[in-house]
Amino acid sequence: MNERRNFLLTVMFVILAAGFSTATDIYFAPTATGSNNGTSCANAYAYNDSAHGWNLSAQQSAGNNLHICSGTYTASANGTLMTFVNSGSSGSPITLIADQGAATFQAPYFNTVNGAITNTGVRSYLVINGDGNLTIQNTANGTNLANHQTSFGVFLSNCTHCTVENTIIKNIYVNAGSNSSATDTNGVSTQAISFNGASSYATITGNTVSQAKTAIGVSPDGGSPADASNVTISNNTVSDMDWGIFAGGGDSGDTLTNVSIYGNTITNWENWQYPANLYHQDGVMLYNVGNPSAGLTATLYNNYIYGDFSNGGSPTGLIYCADFTSCTIFNNLLVNTGNVSAYHSPLWLGQSANFGKNMNVYNNTMVTTASSEGACVTLQITGTATINNNICVGYTTALSSYITTLAAFQAVISASNNNVWPSGMGGSAFSYNDGGEGGFATFATWQGNGFDANSSTTNPNLTASFQVPNTSSSAYQIGANLTNLGIAALDVDKADDPRPPTGGWSAGAYQFVSGGAPLAPTNLTASVQ
Repeated sequence: MNERRNFLLTVMFVILAAGFSTATDIYFAPTATGSNNGTSCANAYAYNDSAHGWNLSAQQSAGNNLHICSGTYTASANGTLMTFVNSGSSGSPITLIADQGAATFQAPYFNTVNGAITNTGVRSYLVINGDGNLTIQNTANGTNLANHQTSFGVFLSNCTHCTVENTIIKNIYVNAGSNSSATDTNGVSTQAISFNGASSYATITGNTVSQAKTAIGVSPDGGSPADASNVTISNNTVSDMDWGIFAGGGDSGDTLTNVSIYGNTITNWENWQYPANLYHQDGVMLYNVGNPSAGLTATLYNNYIYGDFSNGGSPTGLIYCADFTSCTIFNNLLVNTGNVSAYHSPLWLGQSANFGKNMNVYNNTMVTTASSEGACVTLQITGTATINNNICVGYTTALSSYITTLAAFQAVISASNNNVWPSGMGGSAFSYNDGGEGGFATFATWQGNGFDANSSTTNPNLTASFQVPNTSSSAYQIGANLTNLGIAALDVDKADDPRPPTGGWSAGAYQFVSGGAPLAPTNLTASVQ
């Protein structure tokens, strides 16, 4: 009897659950197909159908999947193809998904405010999933092309719990500023993926992005005040830009806390070097000048940022955290393959009078393979810094600051130890009052003041892919065991090899693995297309 009762209850539950389901799969194509009822790509609605198109409120119910059928969707100049006019809900987002084969969104240039895909009003729980099939591109916007317009690929404003993933976005502005005589400034406001205003819980992941001033940008500007906290930017591939990833804003009262930036590959700034008074190159650019009381807190790890970091122009940092930011930075591989001036660092933390706050720098590998006068870390902060277990090769200076005295510089460093600093640094190992071409401390002086007691200036002889090669490397087990910090992603290295739970760690992004080499990037010259 009880078995029969339980069976009936189960059947009733299934029927009720099915009855309350509101999710619908709707299919859209460049033009109507077959029966034109939206049930499949063979019977798809035209995306811009005035009665059934994907921009209509009736099609955008929570839980609906709006499928992009294969083909080319073309907008006129300054056009927009898709607009979210409704919100989804937790567990039932509205999803635009290109899971039906290769699809292209294109225009001579997409809208100067809204881009190819946008939203109206205040929205939440929206997903754009290119599924590796969707390409968004301008076809005629750039220095030597027919149009010279501000443009966006995806522009989402006041969109919380919203996601952009697995999408290819390119040619938003094809700049040609690699020559010092270049004068084109029209691309300065272009962005491939832009979240603006209230953008908390935004997720930007798995995208391939190129040819825009800013590849991926998150700014709370546009709301007053606005919150862009709990943002995740992960596993994107970025090239041919001025700023790879940007987060920050100028409005007072804005908040940007718990920003996570990890697993991204960023390269190729050369076409955005000039005019140098307008463009300055950064891999990751974080600042929040509008709200020093809140600032910006970010965690950046497992990123690979590499290439010729401008042979001219105005480069700053492969990772730049300034203007009241607090950053925890670990497991990053930062490689400069070009010649740059003294005003460049793999890690630029704080800027002149626009001080950073607290900085934690662990287990990064920072390398220049060409002539460079830069410092491994430029530090200009009002809080404290911890700098442990890092490798820096090829630079002439370990740490640099605009702070005017050595004592004041050292006062902001709570710890610096277990690092492998550049060999042959000589008297310029640690510099201060850099803006006034000030003083230098030798490595011996630095150690005498209580810093880097267990650090080395012996070349670690890294492999071609910047791993610790063997037990004879100066980086082997020189690192402190940081398991006690409770940072799970730090307890494994950039290649996901576990670091020892006890005993010393290897310095740098890669833990030495006996009997086999961990995975690591090897191609330092190819530009991502």
